[in-house]
Amino acid sequence: MSGKRSNGEGSIYQLTDGSWRGSITVQLDGLGRPKRKSVRGKTQKEVREKLKHLLRLRDENALIDSSRMTISEFLEVWIRDTNPNLKATTAHKRGDVIRLYVAPHLGRHQLQKLTPLDIQHWQTNLLTTPRKEGAMPLNPNTVAGAMTLLNTALKHALQLGLIHRNPADAVKRVKVPRRDFQVWEPSEVQRLIVAVQDDRLYGLVYLALTTGMRRGELCGLQWADITRGVITVRHNCVLVGNTATITTPKSEKSRRRIPLPADTLEALRLHRERQHRERDAAGEDWQATDLVFASSIGTLYHPRNLLRDWYVLLEMAKVRRIRIHDLRHTYASLAIYQGLDPKSVADRLGHSRASLTLDLYAHVFEEQRERAALTLGELMNRSESTDGLQR
Repeated sequence: MSGKRSNGEGSIYQLTDGSWRGSITVQLDGLGRPKRKSVRGKTQKEVREKLKHLLRLRDENALIDSSRMTISEFLEVWIRDTNPNLKATTAHKRGDVIRLYVAPHLGRHQLQKLTPLDIQHWQTNLLTTPRKEGAMPLNPNTVAGAMTLLNTALKHALQLGLIHRNPADAVKRVKVPRRDFQVWEPSEVQRLIVAVQDDRLYGLVYLALTTGMRRGELCGLQWADITRGVITVRHNCVLVGNTATITTPKSEKSRRRIPLPADTLEALRLHRERQHRERDAAGEDWQATDLVFASSIGTLYHPRNLLRDWYVLLEMAKVRRIRIHDLRHTYASLAIYQGLDPKSVADRLGHSRASLTLDLYAHVFEEQRERAALTLGELMNRSESTDGLQR
């Protein structure tokens, strides 16, 4: 048997009887081994045409035997069908979850034979078994995320008619403990602001404390986004792996307009003057990106570099250590204490709905309501004061 491989068209061979055979890889099985499909013809041209037809069918997922399809095979199809509509960060996270947590445990299972018990065992295994010696098991947040991804994929399989029920629906989900956040007291906010007035992060910190903007929104903010004292959130800096990139806001609700108070506009004016001095000092190394909070040479401020600089700043200012994301919570808490209603807070933060804000800051709203409790005497005094003004 002699053989010939046509580039990009599979393998084509001439047999001893003078006929030709061609084959292509259709898919990988649950063990990662290639599955191939063959065709025969009297001439090489005939076989090549048949292979082209097979390639078209393969690209349309028409050659996969759904009755024997494994979880890994289906997830490969699901990713290919749905990833084009996703942000790069979401697609990257999906790939990591499948590669690290789903495929090693469930990948070889046949899709149509996957049971709720299989999924329950998988979830328990992730929660209790370290991935490597000396390491801790996965935290509940990570396991819950992997479970959500698998459930979403299986819903897609159900819609396609590949399975008759979603086995994940019958599985009791892992409980995810709410992550407590920390907020600064007004005195701590004031102490930090005074301590960092001459630091290059002064403008960023001030803006975060008076708007509640997310870290990615701050790093992605451009001067063109600030017009007539209003920020229009159009950009978001995200990490794809370890690469920082500018993309659109995380949700439609995150595309919002944020009016700025006079003191914040003044802080941004001072920041811009400082940025002009950095540009002059950088000379030819300066890269004009229009970013409000750029690196010292004008390039994108990597979020992890910002996090590093943030903790150095706190150490220098001698204030209580909190995450930079907790500036967002600090803003929300202070705004609620000042009487801002849930809908207004939600709009400022870019939350999808006010109920999310109420749930997240329930204890803050409760404290604010308790502060608003007045005795009958206080109410009467307030009424008399009002009457006096009306007279």
